Amino acid sequence: MKSALKMITIYAGKEFFQLPFNIIRKVNIMQSKKKWFVVFILLAALAGAAFYFLYFIRTPAYALNEARVALQQHDSAKFSRYVDVPSVMDNAFEDIIKAESKINNDNVFSNPFALGILHMLKPSVVDLMTQEALDKIAAKPDNAPKQTVDPVPDAMKRNLERHIPIQNLTVKDLKLSKHEGETAKATLVLHNNELDKDFIAELLMQQNDKGDWQIKKVSNLADFIVQLDAAKRAKQALLNKPVMERLNKALQATSERLTLNKDSNKIGSEEKATLTATIMAKNMTNVAINRMYYDVTVFNDKGERLYSYPEHYQGSIAPGQAVELTTSKKLNSMLPDDKKLMNLDITKETVKIQVTYIAFDNGEVISPKGLIE
Repeated sequence: MKSALKMITIYAGKEFFQLPFNIIRKVNIMQSKKKWFVVFILLAALAGAAFYFLYFIRTPAYALNEARVALQQHDSAKFSRYVDVPSVMDNAFEDIIKAESKINNDNVFSNPFALGILHMLKPSVVDLMTQEALDKIAAKPDNAPKQTVDPVPDAMKRNLERHIPIQNLTVKDLKLSKHEGETAKATLVLHNNELDKDFIAELLMQQNDKGDWQIKKVSNLADFIVQLDAAKRAKQALLNKPVMERLNKALQATSERLTLNKDSNKIGSEEKATLTATIMAKNMTNVAINRMYYDVTVFNDKGERLYSYPEHYQGSIAPGQAVELTTSKKLNSMLPDDKKLMNLDITKETVKIQVTYIAFDNGEVISPKGLIE
């Protein structure tokens, strides 16, 4: 005789139904399993999101974004977490001087005396550059109280800063370009509003002891400054072309001569010499010239510039009059460009002048834009 099957009455809508108990039990078990499966999926998703977040905040990409946000929010403390400002400025000190040397055709790093002064001043200058950078990020007003600083490092800081016109640069793009092991590289695209031109800054990143990625230096800063200077000069030359044509017509050189006399007194490996340039120049205008500035430039037989230095004349050159402009420049073998010139056969080289400023007797002045007298 079969045992009686347990029945459960279920009300659905307007009718009652009777279902076996074992079927109801199976349905409940299935529903319970489904609930636990959903919970498991949610927990797994949350764990994955948490893991990804903890991983992401330790990536160069996250550090770049946080540095950008900190800059926008003027949060200097947060900015310092992702940008090692002292390290950036320490490297910038050397790179700016390298760029300045290249622009001026003068290698200051080969001069032991100059190098000694630079190393002596560097810590103070880097500290000033670091503090000023953080003040600018925090958007501190210019009239805010400042500590008294040594005028010598401060003057050098201001000289270095003039090579990077921050006020004319805006961030156009910032993205991670490379990530290998303990180092990463980011590309910062800066737009110069004055030149209407983009420039690329390559950022080197490293992970610190706390696990945060930080920008440590601008890898191509020296080249960045040289490119910026070249672009400024090119635009200035274009703007000044009509003025330079007037200057070239106002005073014309009729003959040039170069001589190089080496000093007999030699101190160790240091040699000295005197470069003399003699140029006959004629006033082609109908007004007397009483002051002018000009650059003396030495070229080789291929027309390549070897050496250049500025000169100044004050006197009176009557209309149609030709005068002899004689300039002397002391050379020192400890300076690479000087040494190179001292080792050449100067008789095979040529010299030319480029007038950059003329003041006439009647008060008229011909001067290109951007000239600092």
